[in-house]
Amino acid sequence: MRQPFAFKMDTAEFKQRMMPYARQMYTVAFSILKESSDAEDAVQDVFLRMWEKRSGVGSIANLKAYLLSAVRNRSFDMIEKRRSGGDDGAIELSDEGKDAGQMERKDAVSKIIGLISALPEPQRTVISMHDIEGMEYDEISRLTGMNEGALRTALSRARRRIREIFKG
Repeated sequence: MRQPFAFKMDTAEFKQRMMPYARQMYTVAFSILKESSDAEDAVQDVFLRMWEKRSGVGSIANLKAYLLSAVRNRSFDMIEKRRSGGDDGAIELSDEGKDAGQMERKDAVSKIIGLISALPEPQRTVISMHDIEGMEYDEISRLTGMNEGALRTALSRARRRIREIFKG
């Protein structure tokens, strides 16, 4: 059974719980932001928020999913700030504008997740493991038994199918 975090989590425990997900968080952020330094900033921002709210972290049922979702949302927020010409010192979008942008992103993410779940089995598994969980081809190959060529083909077909449906 999972042990809840103590109210006064120290830095060692925080690192022990959070750092195993740093690489996957970075991969998610980089896939959205396309800039190494921005991806690092997104991960750091999420870790900072988690540290500030560490007393409530124990109530999170799936920490990995929570962190990956948080870094994805932070990455989208960073893109939105770029588009609006904002930076950390600039005036933020109105709450209405932020809510609309967030709702659009959430709708798009929900639609893509739905599309992924409708894919045929090998494609669904490969795209989930590679693009969502951030696994490398060799790790996916080891877990699924598929060779690397088959993995690349399945991933390419899955991405193409999602693009076709999403745009259509």
